[in-house]
Amino acid sequence: MIIRVNTAGQVAIDDHDVFTDFHVQASSELVGNDLAATMGEDTRVDGEYLWVAEAAIRLWLIGQTDKAWDDGFSAMVDYARSRGWTNPAGTHLRAHVDYA
Repeated sequence: MIIRVNTAGQVAIDDHDVFTDFHVQASSELVGNDLAATMGEDTRVDGEYLWVAEAAIRLWLIGQTDKAWDDGFSAMVDYARSRGWTNPAGTHLRAHVDYA
């Protein structure tokens, strides 16, 4: 699952059914707080990582998912939680950022 963010502020998710890879890909013009603000949806910066809300991912994929996707995504979130890759409240997933 790759969350792509362009400088126009558009957020798109590629490979939304690949649950073994999760990261953000963004323009090098959008870094840190600028990237988080562009993504919106309560995205937060933490050094080289972003905390992306689980609810935001579901919002960005409205109309593109089904029950099988929901089950797979929930399993991915559970795995992330077991590895410490969620915030304490369990509402956000930690994402590495690749800049293009």
